[in-house]
Amino acid sequence: MFANRSRRFILCLAALAPLAVHAGTCEVQGGATRTHLVELYTSEGCNSCPPAEQWMSSIRDKEGLVGLEFHVDYWDSPAWHDPYAKQAWARRQEVKAKQAKAQVYTPQIWLDGKLWKSWPKGEAPGAEQPAVAQMPLTLRISAETGDKVKVRLQATGSGNPEHKRFYVALTENRLAQEIRGGENKGRRLEHDQVVRDFIGPLRLPEAQAELKVPTGMALPNAAVVAFVQDEDGGEMVQVLRLPLTECK
Repeated sequence: MFANRSRRFILCLAALAPLAVHAGTCEVQGGATRTHLVELYTSEGCNSCPPAEQWMSSIRDKEGLVGLEFHVDYWDSPAWHDPYAKQAWARRQEVKAKQAKAQVYTPQIWLDGKLWKSWPKGEAPGAEQPAVAQMPLTLRISAETGDKVKVRLQATGSGNPEHKRFYVALTENRLAQEIRGGENKGRRLEHDQVVRDFIGPLRLPEAQAELKVPTGMALPNAAVVAFVQDEDGGEMVQVLRLPLTECK
């Protein structure tokens, strides 16, 4: 290896409107272009992973990019257990690697559903290089900030949804751990855009889901990320991120 006050919000992606967030209604409108999705597969037990996690933190606020940091569990050992790791994330990585006929390793980065081999030398595209949004759609997500984030998704407009799927994640920024064992023993590791719960694939045109809020999660640092992906070729259709702080 290489290594409760209730809040409700609605996300709407209209096909031809510029991206905007309206704090009063928590409505996000997207149009003919979309942001880029970056997925990192990593672990606190991997000593070659901290640079990739630092890079993910560096793009946290970069316009045009949305990140998902998946912590895998295959680096866990009696010496150190990554508290953010889940076997489900490792299985997701395995499936993606198999489809791409690639190896499983950490750190591993995927850009817009494709294995990104240019990291760390290449620079990820941002708002200056927007991607085309392939399907007009509307996503409405209603949530109560407690132990669950309730999600309702609906795709509308033209396009064939047969091979397209919804995915939705709950992420958290500004996480940190003092590592007391394993390859990173003695280091303080900081994380952003960490996936705390993830649901998908869900069929279009409508789907409902409940994201679980982990105990102790700092909701001011949390966000919902929703995206639509074509299951045939892995091509990204639409991507959206909304911090829960926008929903008051």
